[in-house]
Amino acid sequence: MREYGSEHHWQSRMPYETGSGGLELEGWTFYRSGRDAMKQLAALYSHARVLLPALCCESMILPFEQNGCTVEFYKLNADLTGNEEDVLRKLSRGCILLYMTYFDVRPFSRTFLEKLRSLGALLLEDRTQDIIVPRRETFRPEATVASLRKWAAMPEGGLLKTEAALPAAETDGRFARLRLEAMEEKGEYLAKGIPEMKADFLKRLHEADELLDQSGKPVALSPENLGYIVNLDFEKILKQRRRNCALLREVLKDCAEAGKLQFMGSAGNTAGLYLGVMLENRDAVQKYMAERSIYCPVIWPIPEQAKGVCENCEHVAGHMLALPCDQRYGEEDMKHIAAVLRAALEV
Repeated sequence: MREYGSEHHWQSRMPYETGSGGLELEGWTFYRSGRDAMKQLAALYSHARVLLPALCCESMILPFEQNGCTVEFYKLNADLTGNEEDVLRKLSRGCILLYMTYFDVRPFSRTFLEKLRSLGALLLEDRTQDIIVPRRETFRPEATVASLRKWAAMPEGGLLKTEAALPAAETDGRFARLRLEAMEEKGEYLAKGIPEMKADFLKRLHEADELLDQSGKPVALSPENLGYIVNLDFEKILKQRRRNCALLREVLKDCAEAGKLQFMGSAGNTAGLYLGVMLENRDAVQKYMAERSIYCPVIWPIPEQAKGVCENCEHVAGHMLALPCDQRYGEEDMKHIAAVLRAALEV
């Protein structure tokens, strides 16, 4: 049984459990999920005014709303950089401004971020999309959050780095238990192909996700699950993702040249969670590929609260598709995904 995309199965971690790590973990506080890390930050600045990019997901908004914050949105340019004029117009002293990288496009220059700080903004970076990609710069926002569990087979994994004093958060093993059971069952499903097993592990994953939104209270990472993070070789994971991403771009280059799709990010894509492409008939292509067991998510559907704020963001949300390129797959898998996408474009 072969599927592409969606949740990692538990057995997929094995080639990367080397104990060498490769991810700088010093200074981070660990949480159950990236959403819990965001909850902790929102609790520190409860009732603050928060500016989010209009291209974001509902899970980035809810932690702030649950902690009494007022959430507003700023525009992005067509290239997914932040609209500086709109940000400056909406900025107020003491507000939190969240920014993040989109398919290796950095939204603001260091000079502009320093200007925002001088104007009294508290800077928050969400690094979920590139947390395992090394950086050389020394600029540090007031806080950095990330959901690490999206990168590999991990029951839990959220990160928060800040100089602010953080209260201790309690653990809750229900989330990790449900996800571990689901990941193990997905591995069995891929080996045996029994349809009932798929329905069951999807149900468990849904139940786990529902736990994340039960309250605005952050939940800490269970100590026993820290080992899964420490033992993963993220350097090896990144190398495989980069190989897969480069191959996908190469075999789909003629489609881009023919105007059938547009790659998102630079030609030297740093291999984040997915390879993003823009398509005119995105919904039909997504459906065609899902029917052939290739699951390509729309990772930033426009939240209801952000609708009407930014035409560029709504255009991206309506045309972007995220192609799987992660470490579970190799050269033949990338060629298969490209072939199915090519066929979908001809329908």
